[in-house]
Amino acid sequence: GNRFAGKSLDILYRFAKAGIKLNCQIVLCRDINDGEELERTLRDLTGLWPSVQSVAVVPIGLTKHRQGLYPLIGYDPETALAVVRQLERWGDHCEKEYGQRICYAADEFYLKAQLPIPAAPFYGDFDQLENGVGLMASLRQEFLDALEDFVPLENPRKVTLATGVAAHPFLDTLLDELRQRCHNLTCDVVPIVNHFFGDTITVAGLVTGGDLLKQLQGRNLGDALLLPDVMLRREGDIFLDDVSLEELSEALQIQIITVPNDGYALLDAVTGREENG
Repeated sequence: GNRFAGKSLDILYRFAKAGIKLNCQIVLCRDINDGEELERTLRDLTGLWPSVQSVAVVPIGLTKHRQGLYPLIGYDPETALAVVRQLERWGDHCEKEYGQRICYAADEFYLKAQLPIPAAPFYGDFDQLENGVGLMASLRQEFLDALEDFVPLENPRKVTLATGVAAHPFLDTLLDELRQRCHNLTCDVVPIVNHFFGDTITVAGLVTGGDLLKQLQGRNLGDALLLPDVMLRREGDIFLDDVSLEELSEALQIQIITVPNDGYALLDAVTGREENG
């Protein structure tokens, strides 16, 4: 543990007094800092409004490489649901009290709890996208907006979109909106199981090149393979296991298009519009 953790609230209080705007993140560990502890933390943080603008609550990521570390348990649908309900209750309270929700559960909690992702207005100004809060709502809203002006394709097209296990049902459902309007388009959404870090890791951002290669080899991937750009390091062309985008493209004999978390870019990539300008 961090022996200075107890001083964190004092530091935040000083920031608040100085008028500094804060967007906070809580990494939640099951049976350790959730439940009553989370209740107390949210009370403390929301009490610092308007300095504390938002609080994102994200689940700790547990890999298979935990020998000798403190034993932690991941969230299951039941415990994830309890977290979401607790945060939605706090959000409702803050909306009444301060005019904004402030407290948000990460998208991952909604997926683990098997709940639908809230609509875009729920997330206000999307202050916590970097912490995985509202990413899916933002993507969906942009994608549906982009579809308003969509002109069907002249030529048939087949693409494959690979993603993490968690986002697979959401993306597949979202792309149904496009499939219904474009009958000569085939878009397969493939969930990639994370063998590198362990199958408890289900987010797209931790999928590796090796896992992509093993699980996509031998498939008919069509005209292009689409990958969320969060799979790559900041340099932009290397996966977390040091496989390069070029190596993966050569091994699979396919053009790879990396897609940012942007609904317009997703529609362009799936339909091939970004290739044709």
